[in-house]
Amino acid sequence: MKKIILSVLIILNFTSLKAETELKYSAYLGGFQVANILYSAELNQDDWKIKTTITASGLVDVFVSFVFLAESNGKYINKNLVSDSYNFSYEIKNKNKSRVAEINYSEGLPISVTAEPPYRGEDIPTEEFLKKYGENASDPNSVFVVSNKFSNPCLENSKSFDGVRSYEIKMNKRSKSSKLTIDDKEYETIICRGSFNAIVGYSNSDFLETASEENAITYWYSFFEKEKMWIPIKFTIDTPLGALVIKAKEIKDNYIG
Repeated sequence: MKKIILSVLIILNFTSLKAETELKYSAYLGGFQVANILYSAELNQDDWKIKTTITASGLVDVFVSFVFLAESNGKYINKNLVSDSYNFSYEIKNKNKSRVAEINYSEGLPISVTAEPPYRGEDIPTEEFLKKYGENASDPNSVFVVSNKFSNPCLENSKSFDGVRSYEIKMNKRSKSSKLTIDDKEYETIICRGSFNAIVGYSNSDFLETASEENAITYWYSFFEKEKMWIPIKFTIDTPLGALVIKAKEIKDNYIG
């Protein structure tokens, strides 16, 4: 299930209004539903906050009953999302496993990581480790969002760092315009393709090998005018068990002047 959890995370926006945007997704693997995902973003001028909830569903909930929660916040500076903090918690109920962790940043660079239970051995992040892998990397909540500094979201490689693991999605740079219907509403999209590049913290596996192949990952980005962000409303990842398909089933934008 690590591959499923690590394969999802999106959403952020920016506007001069205070706003909350919610996207509800369903995740399917090999045609079977495996998770439900909820993203919400609160905006107040140049301050942003993202919350993520991932819960197991279907047969996955029977064998690996997990709940994953994450929250990050920061500033929108020069059309970039600059993180101040990121925290997450997860619980695998039927395996009696859980963890709570937090990353603090200074000017977008991670400077400290705390966790309970604590990380052990090689997983303990040193100051040098945080600087090396945290530089020019997004927190896991905002990594899949592309700001409006790009007119084409396919031009942006995305690098993520969670304090222990780091990866980069290498974009193909080629794009295709398309349309996608979510809850009876049609969205203009740009289709981007890329591949998963593990940087540190990952063990070799069939899942990793498949996701690392050229064009193994596909995004359907839609531009949200008020948020000034490219947000993937659907994305797929090739796996040895078939395609992992994550698609929004409902999108809500609530604005307060």
